[in-house]
Amino acid sequence: MKKTLIIILLLAQSAFACEVLLPYQMVIFSSDASGKNTYQIKNCETKVTDELHEIVTSLEGRVAAYQLKEMMSNKGHEIEIGPGSVLIQQFRTLIREQLLLPSGVQVKETRSVNMPGILSLPAGDRVEISCDGCLFGTQQPINVTILGFDGSKRSIFANADFKKMVKAFRLTGPLVSFSTLTDASMLEEEYVESIPHTDLITDVDQLKFYKTNKPLKTGDILRKSDLNAVNLVRAGLKTDVVLENQMVRIKTQGISRGNGTIGELVEVYHPQKNKKYQGKVIDINKVLVEL
Repeated sequence: MKKTLIIILLLAQSAFACEVLLPYQMVIFSSDASGKNTYQIKNCETKVTDELHEIVTSLEGRVAAYQLKEMMSNKGHEIEIGPGSVLIQQFRTLIREQLLLPSGVQVKETRSVNMPGILSLPAGDRVEISCDGCLFGTQQPINVTILGFDGSKRSIFANADFKKMVKAFRLTGPLVSFSTLTDASMLEEEYVESIPHTDLITDVDQLKFYKTNKPLKTGDILRKSDLNAVNLVRAGLKTDVVLENQMVRIKTQGISRGNGTIGELVEVYHPQKNKKYQGKVIDINKVLVEL
């Protein structure tokens, strides 16, 4: 009688166990809740399927069901998952693999169009993507062609946001106002998303011509607005003058008639020749005159 009762309890427990049948193959456009519509769910609480969905949409590659069960068990959920393994493909990875992205361009976000956030595919189907006239900005239309194992072919649409990455420099230590940045160890190079009007410093070689105009903290990304140009040429001081065109390059000297920072135009007087030059400041006590 006791054994019979245990068997009945076990059967009852299994009858009400949480079960999820995943697609054999999935392309993840986004992690929004609509993707759960591609799962076959039985006797599961919403919290359980939400956490499974969070795990599934973060993975990539061939994943065994027992691995997913173990991950869910670590979260305190006992769940039956099928089939034995699933193939998970991230749409952003397919874009990187199949589209020739310009240098410095990365995929920021992807989303499906008029369909769930997960594309469910039978085993053996393949996905090809293209982006006709892509400008690699936001909301770029992506053509998705599904090549069936049986020779069938169908198309759907998705879109993607791309981001342009540019070189930037992050401070490895704090700086007080009016500091110079001549020590390369003070800066750590990295690539960050290019956003209009961020005014990032991208050329470390130019920093010797500037000083900070305010205190800066460790970890700050250096911007042009953080710096003031220093006077490289000063009025009344001897200044090197480089005269050049496509054919010749001549060096001479004169007396600067004004102060100038990098890139500014200043007048330089040559007393021996009684001649004035209008030149662009290119370095300390040096101007360039283009003939």
